Parts: sequence; structure tokens; C-alpha cells
Amino acid sequence: MEGAHEKLLHLSFDETQVAESSEIAKNSSLQSSKLIQWLQVFIFTFFTLGGQAAGTLLGRVYYEQGAKSRWIATLAQTAGFPFLLPFLCYPSPKNHDDQQLSIDHQSSVLVRASVYIFLGLFQVANSMLFTVGVQYLPVSTYSLISGSQLAFTALTSFFLNGQKMTAIILNSIVLLSFSSSVIIFQDETGDSGEISRKSLFIGFAATTLGSLGYALQFSLTELAFQKVFKSGTLKVVMKMSFYIGLLVTLTSSIGLFVSDEWNDLEKEMREFRSGKLSYVMNLVWTAISWQLYAVGSVGLVFKASALFSNVIINLGGSVGPIFGMVFLKEKMNGLKVLSLLLGLWGYASYTYQHYLDDLEAKASEAKPSTEAGDNF
Repeated sequence: MEGAHEKLLHLSFDETQVAESSEIAKNSSLQSSKLIQWLQVFIFTFFTLGGQAAGTLLGRVYYEQGAKSRWIATLAQTAGFPFLLPFLCYPSPKNHDDQQLSIDHQSSVLVRASVYIFLGLFQVANSMLFTVGVQYLPVSTYSLISGSQLAFTALTSFFLNGQKMTAIILNSIVLLSFSSSVIIFQDETGDSGEISRKSLFIGFAATTLGSLGYALQFSLTELAFQKVFKSGTLKVVMKMSFYIGLLVTLTSSIGLFVSDEWNDLEKEMREFRSGKLSYVMNLVWTAISWQLYAVGSVGLVFKASALFSNVIINLGGSVGPIFGMVFLKEKMNGLKVLSLLLGLWGYASYTYQHYLDDLEAKASEAKPSTEAGDNF
């Protein structure tokens, strides 16, 4: 009896060791997966902020050097999509789970194509609305209204994506919205006081609809990742950026030809103050910069959420003046510093909420293990 009892105790001890080893391996795997996810979020954040800053600065240089074509500048923002071709052709590794997902959940080509076309046309419409807003409104008024995009994203994310709203997240949204709108307190030499009510109404309506449209576009993109693209790989991010960029580029090219600005391209290149080579390189690097921004912003929607992606974009608007000061020798006044501080504060608030969520998730994962050990 004693020998049998000892064997039973020894067997129970071995099972306990196996269970503990399995739990340790599971926790180590979860931590490694979490680290990889945060690394990917960091890379996409870098793409978004870097692409947004470089694209904005190159756009300013484009006009400062004597170029005037709006369609060419718009076209350059999406014409970098061919740079993603190598990533689309590269075969992604597949394990058993990926194969099962592709069999059970991968949507048909027609459904995916419909999503690409819808989101692409949606982006074209939003870009046109913002163009009208810039045309009819003073810069300060336009900046104030477009700063509402983050608040709109919070609403659309709450209703479409089930985004959790806490006091910290709301604080982040308010701070980042203020940071992008603080320009209204700055004197703008280009703002004219003689603007008709009709122009103000058209500009206000277009900019408001554009802000709401972009917010809805980001939330619909997240919804597409949740409901349609279920492969769980980064290749889907590249595909979405590529096909949307292709569609928007084709649409902008049509606008370029219809508006007859194509005929002025040679003249514009010739009159570019830095020379023809600088003109071409400006457009090439603008295309690359905005393509990085597109991949980064879509990637943040994929790895985090539509709201988080918009938080980073608004932060980029606050950080932008620093790059302007360094590379274009622009003045960094008190209002721009205030905008930067509000943006950093808002971003820190949102990041802190993610930290609290991670702590809560770890506590909930550890609780069942503790209860199981007590019962044993």
C-alpha cells in the first residue's frame, strides 16, 4: 500500500511539474507575442509620423519652388503604390492555423475587390471635400474644423467597432483635438476677412463632411479587417494600401487630364527654381513618403484600432512644426509649442490607457491559474 501511495504521489508531482512547465511556456509565448505586436505598432507609428512629416514638408517645398498644379501634388500622394509590389509577390509563411483560416474564412475575390473599390472611392470623395474646404475657408478656420476628425472617429469607432470609451481616452481625444486646432489663435497673413457667407457655408460643409468621411473611412477599414480580411497577416495591409492607392491614383490621373493641367507639366518642370531633376526627385520622394504614411496608418488600424491610428495622425500634426523648424527654418512660436505639448500629453494619456488594459488582461489571466493551484 505504501509503495502504491508513493507512486501516486510521485505521479501527481510529475503531473504538477508538467502543468507548471506548460503554464510557463504558455506565459512566455504570450509575452513574446505581445512584444512582437508592440514592435509592429512602433514600426507602423514610425511610418505614419515619418511619412506624414516628410510628405508635408516636400509638399511645401513643391509650392515654394514655383510649382502650382494641385492635381500633380494630389497624384504624388498615392502614386507610390508600385513600391509595395515586392511585398505582395513575396510568399508569406503558412502554418496549419493559417491554412485553416484561408479555407474557412477567406472572403471571395469579388467581396475583397468590392471593399477595395468602396474604400478607394470613399478616399477620393473625402480628398475632394477637403480640397474644397481649403479653397473656400481661411487656414485657421479650416484647421479648427478638420481637427474634429478625431472626435468623429471616436464616435464611429464606438458604434461600428465596439471601441471602449474611458475617461482617459476621452481626455486624450480632447487634448489631441485642441492640439491640432490651436492654430486658430495664430495670425495668418493669408486669411482674408472678405469672405462671403456662401463661401463660408460651402467650405464649412465640405470640411465637416470630409472630417466625418475620413473618420468613417478609418472605422470601416477596421470593420473590414474584423469581418472580411481574417487572415491575420501583415500582407493584407500591403494589399489594401496597394489597391486603394491604385484606384485613387487612376482617379487623380483622370482629373489631371480632364483639367488640362497635364499640358502645363513641362512648363512647370522648366520653371521649377531648383531645376528639373529637383522637381522629379521632389515628386518621387513625396510619393514614397505618403506611401509609408498610408501603410503605417492602415497598419495601425490593423494592429490596434481606427481610433489609435487617428491619435497618431493628430500627434503628427502637432509634431510637424518641429520638422518645419529644422528643415525649412520656420519659426517655432509659443502656440506651436503649446500644440506640441498638448499632442504629447494626449498621446501619453492614450498610451497609459493601453498600459492599464494590459495590466487588467494579465491579472485576469493569472487569476484562473491561482485558483487552480489553491484547489489542488
